[in-house]
Amino acid sequence: MPEGPSILFLKNKLQRYKGKTVSEASGYGEMDKSKIVNIKLVDIETYGKNLLFVFKDFFVGVHLGLFGSMLVNKRKKVNASFSLHFADGEINFYVAKTKLYEGKPSDHFNFKTDILKPEFDPEFILKELENHGDEMIGDVLMDQHIFAGVGNIIRIETLYHAKIHPQSIVKEIPEKKLVFLLKMVVDYAEEFLALLKTGGVKEAAMVYGKKTCPKHKTELVIAEMGKIKRKTYVCEKCQKLYQ
Repeated sequence: MPEGPSILFLKNKLQRYKGKTVSEASGYGEMDKSKIVNIKLVDIETYGKNLLFVFKDFFVGVHLGLFGSMLVNKRKKVNASFSLHFADGEINFYVAKTKLYEGKPSDHFNFKTDILKPEFDPEFILKELENHGDEMIGDVLMDQHIFAGVGNIIRIETLYHAKIHPQSIVKEIPEKKLVFLLKMVVDYAEEFLALLKTGGVKEAAMVYGKKTCPKHKTELVIAEMGKIKRKTYVCEKCQKLYQ
């Protein structure tokens, strides 16, 4: 599944279409596309794992899910789930979910929770975490209403850097540790984005996809943990379990 930095990376590839007129919107997706004809694309934004195509009075959110993909001026042999056509090109999405929203993105999404937005607010997140005190931090990190843009790689890498076991209970983690974790989430998301330019995200990861801890050379615990049931990599020597 694409993570926040991956979606921002896609957005940056589409900037040449900003301000251009959509000549046609197509695709087999159920969303009504009748409004997206002969209308100017005002902006392209992101929120977490959502790519947002902004028009004058509404916008379209595209979510790639687990298996979605995007092609620019290229097509697959199968039909696209959503396509935007312009006089000089087209954007095609496959296995993607789309939704049309009235108004502006800020009317629907809280940018304070987006790990790659300037508006990201650690103090706001800390207050939100108080409502999830009995949950595991590894689960909460994947909650897109709190950490918009965090995916499994960011979750695993930042918990390792912060030396926190993913099964730690949120209310038992010292606030100083949580503050540091939030900083790691933002810092690593920006590193992730930079690494996408070279295609080396997984190669540069400290523990994601690895078998041993880079510090102690001990074998990592690799298992599905928490309610989210995502593959998790943990060094039980480095990462403290707060219970």
